[in-house]
Amino acid sequence: MPAPSSSEIENKANSALDAAGIRGANAPDLAGALGQLLGQSLTLFVSMAMVLPGIPAAAPPPAGSGSTTGPGMLLPPPAGGPGPAQLEPLALGALSSKRLNGKGKAALAKVLAQSIGQALLLFTAQVKVAPGLAIAGFATAAPGMLMGPAPAGPVLRPLVLGFAQAQGLRGRDVPDLAGAIADVLAWALGELITRLKVTPGIASTPAATAAPGRLM
Repeated sequence: MPAPSSSEIENKANSALDAAGIRGANAPDLAGALGQLLGQSLTLFVSMAMVLPGIPAAAPPPAGSGSTTGPGMLLPPPAGGPGPAQLEPLALGALSSKRLNGKGKAALAKVLAQSIGQALLLFTAQVKVAPGLAIAGFATAAPGMLMGPAPAGPVLRPLVLGFAQAQGLRGRDVPDLAGAIADVLAWALGELITRLKVTPGIASTPAATAAPGRLM
């Protein structure tokens, strides 16, 4: 199953902004920009994400059949996912496409890029490949599962707010906006855990996987 789509994220963003009391004329456009940006960012992450080799396994010869016996790690950004520098142009494009061209546009784009980049970094640190990948003929033979937890909203909120303050965004609604962005990020990353699978076909020795893997 793919990562959450832009339209799914936009719906969640509309709800999060409304719950935070952000209901101005530009709120739907901001939700649309968040949906577009985060949808693109997660699609990019899935295309770059990599499962590190070395997952403990028990697949004795001669058949080389068995399963992994311990969790697997994800490669962190920037090699295993997009970083802020890659995300900022996407953020600017998303804001422009929704005609959000005020004087704070560049600062908001940086905040969004930094927030998503940090959230993905935390995701790769906290989320693991679940044990139990089937192995046959010294290669994983079935899709694998991810196990959490994904970064939660209360963890992400102070990070987003800190990025906003560092960019000079200090209006009355900034804390509420940061909270809404964090909640949308937390929801989307939680969805990733349930939707993504580890692609089969990872080479294995009798004791551990011997090649990187991908997500699908």
